[in-house]
Amino acid sequence: MDEATQLRLGIKLMLSQYDHYFTRAPHTRYWLVVVNNHFEDCYSIFIYLQRFKAKLSKSYEIAGFARDKGQYEHYLASLKKHSNLSIEYRDTRYLICPDKYIQKDPIHGHGAIPTNTT
Repeated sequence: MDEATQLRLGIKLMLSQYDHYFTRAPHTRYWLVVVNNHFEDCYSIFIYLQRFKAKLSKSYEIAGFARDKGQYEHYLASLKKHSNLSIEYRDTRYLICPDKYIQKDPIHGHGAIPTNTT
C-alpha cells in the first residue's frame, strides 16, 4: 500500500473515531488535544469530554502516527475542516509538572500519594 493511500485511510479512521466519541451529549464539554510525543517519536490526537459540574474528564485517542510534518499537517487540516472544537496543543518536552511529587491532579479529579524516594 502506498503512502497516499495509508494517509487517506488514517484520516478516514480518525474522522470515524471522532464521530464515534463526539456524541453531542447534553451538558458535556468537548475539546481536542494534539500531543507532540517526543518519548515515542509520534503525534497523537485525543478527544476530551467532561460533563458539566463533574471533575473527571475522559479522553480517547482518535489518531496516532509517526512524527512527519507533512502527515501532521494533513491530519490537522482534515480535522479542522471536519470539526469546530477548540484544539489544545501539548509537547512532551515541556511537561506541565515534571516534578516527581504530584500532590493533586485537578484535571483527572483525584489526588496522588507521593512515593517514598529514599
